[in-house]
Amino acid sequence: MYLIADNLQTDIYHHWQNQIIHTTEINSNQSANSSQIYEFLNPEIIQQEKMIISEQLLSQINEDNPLINTTEINSGNSLRTEPKTPEEKPFQPQKLPLVLEKKKAKPPSSPGITMLTPSAYGKSWGRASVGVSVQSRARFNDAADGALGFGFGVGDAKNSVGLDINISVVDISSFEDGGISFKLHRQLPADFAVAVGAKNLITFGNTDGGKSGYGVITKMFSLQDSEEKPFSRLYVSAGVGGGQFRSESDIENQIDSLGVFGSVALKVAKPVNAIIEWSGQDLGVGVSVAPFKNFPLVITPGLSDITGNAGDGTRFILGIGYSFSF
Repeated sequence: MYLIADNLQTDIYHHWQNQIIHTTEINSNQSANSSQIYEFLNPEIIQQEKMIISEQLLSQINEDNPLINTTEINSGNSLRTEPKTPEEKPFQPQKLPLVLEKKKAKPPSSPGITMLTPSAYGKSWGRASVGVSVQSRARFNDAADGALGFGFGVGDAKNSVGLDINISVVDISSFEDGGISFKLHRQLPADFAVAVGAKNLITFGNTDGGKSGYGVITKMFSLQDSEEKPFSRLYVSAGVGGGQFRSESDIENQIDSLGVFGSVALKVAKPVNAIIEWSGQDLGVGVSVAPFKNFPLVITPGLSDITGNAGDGTRFILGIGYSFSF
């Protein structure tokens, strides 16, 4: 069976978000150090300061100095901010940085860019996803089929390398059959990403997918200056691999070869990508939708084997994935 549970289109979020750390600097003309703030807020110190200043000012009142208003002195509005004598230290405003609490960025709600084939994007540490996939029927079979998947990331694809680990269960009636897949991935400048991986490197129970090693590169093209605009992004992925990426004839004849796969995804609107891909055996088309702006749920329906180069006819496939932070 063609496994799609470990490729449920929740990985693209890593390319856009990192932890958010805000640091703001308070204007020096509007701040003071903590001890000075305490003095102005302490009632006892304020009262003592007013008494001292009042005595000093009253002693200066005479006929040659008519500018001092005793009404203002008695009303308590005469606190000095400048030193009276050279021994007094002048008021020195200081910069106090305001650091907000660090919060882990939530995965954005972004549609996927592939259906059955892998891209070079993947999860890094702190990201995980769960998903379910179904197909109207398996190849050469009239029975519907489904799978469950769970994946998480380790490492850091932006600063070093990330490792995406996905666990798939292909028999949802007994949960006895499945496999574990791995993908090493790295973000590069100019919106490039590269990855090498192995699908079903570890298997348990009875699986028919087989082990499939591959390498893939993905490039994003910005077609508009804003992602909010229609037709704003184009994602192109291309790779080579063995196993399920070989042609159907090579698999049937047990020829150890390499196949070529790839995909093109166009962001027709911010929550919708249109996808066309070559699986290594046949052509597939579909759309990926992120229907909720602040809820990272991705729904990807599509049609596979539409040209008749593999299988026994076109099949409907559907993947639903949800990503989260930890």
